[in-house]
Amino acid sequence: MPDGSRRLDVGATIKTDDGEIILVTYSGAIPSNKEVNDRFNNGEVIASKDEYFITAPQFTTGSKKYEWLNQIQAVGKMVSIQRGVKIKYDWFIVR
Repeated sequence: MPDGSRRLDVGATIKTDDGEIILVTYSGAIPSNKEVNDRFNNGEVIASKDEYFITAPQFTTGSKKYEWLNQIQAVGKMVSIQRGVKIKYDWFIVR
């Protein structure tokens, strides 16, 4: 975005330890500044103290074991991110 913020539009497949497949999709906005964007683009790990954003993941699966995920709404808080390597969230069910 022109002000340095970024938009999320994510679709990912999760394979559980027991071999089940779960699709997760979410969007969001990441308020940011030039210093953090430069560090992110240089491959540094960015922690939630540097940049904070929230997501609203939704899950889809055909797995009987994990079908309860199809019926929930979650929210997620970014813990850390490293461009092209990994992102870590804390995700919570909204009740």
